[in-house]
Amino acid sequence: MISFSEAIEQTADEDRALLIGNGFSSKYTSYSTLLSKSGLEEGSDLRSLFDALETVDFEAVVHSLEQAAIVEMAYGNAVHSNELVTDAQKVREALVNAVRTTHPAHRDELAAYYESGASFLSNFKKVFTLNYDLLLYWVNLESRHLSDGFGKGTDADNFKGPFYEDAWCDIYNLHGGLHLFQDDRGDVIKALNGGDGVIATITKTIVERKRLPVYVAEGSSNAKMLKINSVGYLRHCYDELLSNTASHLFVYGHSADDNDAHIYRAIFSSGVKKVYFGVYKPTEEKIRVFRGQLARHKELGGRSIDFTFYDAASADLWADA
Repeated sequence: MISFSEAIEQTADEDRALLIGNGFSSKYTSYSTLLSKSGLEEGSDLRSLFDALETVDFEAVVHSLEQAAIVEMAYGNAVHSNELVTDAQKVREALVNAVRTTHPAHRDELAAYYESGASFLSNFKKVFTLNYDLLLYWVNLESRHLSDGFGKGTDADNFKGPFYEDAWCDIYNLHGGLHLFQDDRGDVIKALNGGDGVIATITKTIVERKRLPVYVAEGSSNAKMLKINSVGYLRHCYDELLSNTASHLFVYGHSADDNDAHIYRAIFSSGVKKVYFGVYKPTEEKIRVFRGQLARHKELGGRSIDFTFYDAASADLWADA
């Protein structure tokens, strides 16, 4: 076990990439599932539909309701069809409620901490994120050290895009993001601050335009890969992780559980020389568990990439300015 600064010293003058998980945002964002914060009560018809479909993906439920509404209308059941359409809108509004409940409303609320966050990011040339909150997006605005690949797009209706695969890009949203949506052509566009904040743009888009963000909510690794493969942008981000050639990859705020086996399979198949895995409040038991998990992922990845552990808390990510 070494400190974060020691890990940085060991990798001086070499390229570093970063993978961040929920721990990056947990100080400010609730990372229980959005469904649990949606306001949909346990036992209600809509909550039961999530259970019946075995998903926490709001888009999947909305799609099922809208398809069922078409069937009901075709069978002459117009009243029930309209009820299903209304329920689909209730699910969209529940997602908005979840976003507002789990996420800071405005960037300025965290302004005192962005300097240390930007300093942390400055150690890395590429950042891969598994989070779908806006904290990385907001922190990067502090220094604009990293590009998110939307620079070639144009601004329209509080969005910027589309994302171009050949654009300059250092940030890869492996599991999408609340600020990312698909346009009519299926291209991914990024929500902007239209004066009331980015969260306001997101909520208006969900409720009024009836579009849901592009994000991966599935529980298992296989289900997550199915969603990733269904969206060109997500697949591009995953391929970038798979082909990553940075000398060293740092993991911060993420476990190595099997539900993200696809991520570690990509890491241990990539061109990196070494993985530095952050452990928060390390104990011998935690190290033993993580060592076993990483060894298993390494075997499945197929490349002999070494890994070591550093104390995640020593990175002092959210220091008050």
